[in-house]
This record gives sequence, structure tokens and C-alpha cells, in this order.
Amino acid sequence: MRLRFPFRLSALRPAPIRPDVRKLTGPVLVEVFFVNLIGSLGAIMASHLGTEAVSAIGNVEAFTLVVNALFSALGVGATVVVAQALGAGRHERAADAGRQALASGAVMVLGVSALTALGGHALLDTLYPGTGPVVREHMWEYLMFACATYPLTAVTLLACGVQRGAGNTRLAMKVNTLVTVCDVALGYLLIYGVELQTGWFSLSIPRLEIVGAGLAQWLARLVGVAFLVFVWQRDGLLFDIRHWRGFRFEMPLLRALYAIGIPASVESFAFNGGKLLVQVIVASLGPAAVAANYIAFSAVSLMNIPGNALSVANTTLVGRDVGRGDEAAAERTMRYVLRLGWGVTAIIGLAFTPLVPLVLKLYGAAPDVAEHARVLMWLNCAMLVVFPTTFILPNGLRGAGDAKFAMLTTLIGMVAFRILLGYVFGVVFGWGIVGVWLGMYTDWLLRSALYLWRLRSGRWRGRALLA
Repeated sequence: MRLRFPFRLSALRPAPIRPDVRKLTGPVLVEVFFVNLIGSLGAIMASHLGTEAVSAIGNVEAFTLVVNALFSALGVGATVVVAQALGAGRHERAADAGRQALASGAVMVLGVSALTALGGHALLDTLYPGTGPVVREHMWEYLMFACATYPLTAVTLLACGVQRGAGNTRLAMKVNTLVTVCDVALGYLLIYGVELQTGWFSLSIPRLEIVGAGLAQWLARLVGVAFLVFVWQRDGLLFDIRHWRGFRFEMPLLRALYAIGIPASVESFAFNGGKLLVQVIVASLGPAAVAANYIAFSAVSLMNIPGNALSVANTTLVGRDVGRGDEAAAERTMRYVLRLGWGVTAIIGLAFTPLVPLVLKLYGAAPDVAEHARVLMWLNCAMLVVFPTTFILPNGLRGAGDAKFAMLTTLIGMVAFRILLGYVFGVVFGWGIVGVWLGMYTDWLLRSALYLWRLRSGRWRGRALLA
């Protein structure tokens, strides 16, 4: 395969941000910033419970990412179908697609939650056989709250996917920011407990520690879903809740949704399932490695915020271009957003590098944990410029209907590079957690090369979902 760089160097000069990109990206940027920032505060709170508690939360969250990714992928399918329908001027069809996505996702998540709850002990024993009794008990407690949270998370992911396809990124910003603020506020009260006494008022909440972390997450998600229902009824948005009378599944729309949703789900399952296997490798390196991995991922998620915002905008913008039948405009959009992403991530990587020691002090980690996390964060600063081609560009390809290529590329990169090389570098060569992350960045480089080739080849064209 011959790979040529798809842009002239002159194309790298700074350019004004397009109004449509700014309109879609702005709310997502605010949303992801506050969600990750406040989420990092939650990780900081959990880190003070001790290495065993952090390890338990990190292990369960690795599995939860797999579950949530399945519904996030279906949400991407809803984003693409809604965007293409609206690009073609078919507003009622876009609303129908939103209802189909919510209903089918609800059936799926109830089954997943029930199976996870019933087989929780066996699942944890299979994934983390070497964990001690204290960590195992913490994992079981946290997993049960996670199972109760999955249906609420699925509704939120799917609803936000539909609204993003409609260009309404502000609602997703509001609900996800609300959920995260509630999670941290309730987490502080429930994890550590509170005693408040005044002359006329008394409040006593016991210290629940890891149970409090799980309960806070469930309550926060419940608040988010309640807010969504309130807004739907008040404003009559794209899929007004009053229009569900006489609902039934429609195969043409389901085929369009799952033409993106199934490959994206397989890709997400492979990607996050691979991350779960990597977590198993990390767990074999000891609690200090698990804690460093959890802290580093929590911190570097802040660096990925602009890239994630551009990814969301890329899917919607390309979907609208393809819905109008203008694939030339779709290609221009992908190239423009990719170029913008390179510039932004390069600046962030350079700016964040000297701040790493300061950020780590907030976590109060043990010296060995902090040393590992410091190296991981500096490594991420160096590799961040690869993020746009690895994550932003494939979202544009999905917006055009080309989801299968991203699925195959992720399968190859995850199995042959991230898992295999992560094990070789981390365990066989004895490089520890740093070796595991080097395997991850090798996967990034491979997938970036394949996505650039796909964009230049033009083989992503001709894949509109709605006739």
C-alpha cells in the first residue's frame, strides 16, 4: 500500500474557523471540558480512598466503558441518520429515526444490565483472577451500582446522539454538564459523609466510600434523564415524547441506523474490549500500575477535549453534506476539520507538558504511582498530535456512511498492536505500564496511516444511508 500525505504543506497555514464548525463545536467543547474537568475531580476524590478502592473503581470502569460504548455507537448511528435526513430536508424522517434509536436501545440495555447483574461474580473472577479479597469486594459493590446506571446512561447517550445529528449540541452540553456536576457534588457528600448541625437544621450522611461513589453516579444519571424528559415535553424537540403514541419498529429506518450502529458497535466493542484486556494486563502489573493508569487517563482526558469536540462536529457536518448529495463538500469538510485538529492538539501538547507535575499533585498519589503517571502523561503530550487522524477523521468517514472500514481498522490495530505489543512491551520486555502505553500509541500510528489512505482513495464515497 502506497501512502501519500493528503495535504500540501501550504494547507497547514492558519485559517478562520468556519461558522458551522464553531456553532457545533462550541457547546461540545464546553460540555466535554466541564465533564472531564469535574470528572477528574471525582477521580481525585476516589484516589484518596486508597489504592485498593482506586484499583476496584478502575477495573469496573474499564468494563463499564465497553457497555457504554455499545450505546454510544448506536448514538453515532442516530447522529448520522438524523444528519443525513435533515441534510436532505426530511425532518419527519429524522424524528422517526430518533424514536427508533431510543426504543431499540432501551430493549438492548435492559438485557445487558440484567445479564451483568446476574453474572457479576463470574465476570469479575474471569477478568481479574489475581485480585485480592478487599479489591474483589469493592469491585462487586461498585459493579451493582454500575448495572443500575446502564439504562440511564443509554437513554442519555442515544438522546444526545439524536440531538447532535440535528445540530442541537447545546442540549447535550446542558444534560451532560448537569449529570457530571451532580455526580461530583453527590459523590463528595456520599463518599466522605457530612455532619451539619445548626440551631434549626440537622443533616447527617454516613461515610459510604466506594458505595457512595456508585450511588452518586446513579442519582446523577437519574437527574439527567429527568431533565431530558422535562425539556422534551416543554419544547417539543426533534422527537417529542407526546408523539410516541402508536409507535412501532420500522425496518427501513432500523437498517439505516444499524448500518452505522452495528459496525460502530463492533468497533467500540473491539476498541473498549481491547482496552479491557489491556486493563487485565495492567492489573497483572500490580495495584500501583492500575492506580497510575487510572490517574493518567483521568488527567490526559482533559488534553483530548478539543479533539473530541471536533469529532462530534465532523460527524454531523459530513452527514449533512452527504444528505444533500454533495460528497465534494463532505471531503472538504473532513480535510478542514482534520487540519484544524492538528493545529489545536499540537498547541495543547506543548502547553500541557510543563504542567504535568503540578496536575499530579492534586491526586495525592503515592510516590511510585505518581512517578509512573508522570511518565505516561508526558508520553501523551508527545503523541497528542496523532489524535486527530486516529479519532477525528474516522468520525467524518462514519458521517459519510463508511463505518465498516473504521471497524476493520480498529480490529487490526487493537488486536495486532495495542494488545499484542502492549503485552510484549509491558510484560515480556519488562517495561511495565509505560510499555503498555507504547503499544497503544503504535496502534494510533497504524490507524492514522490507514485513515489517511482511505480519505485520499475516495472509497468512502457513495454510501448515503437514506435513498
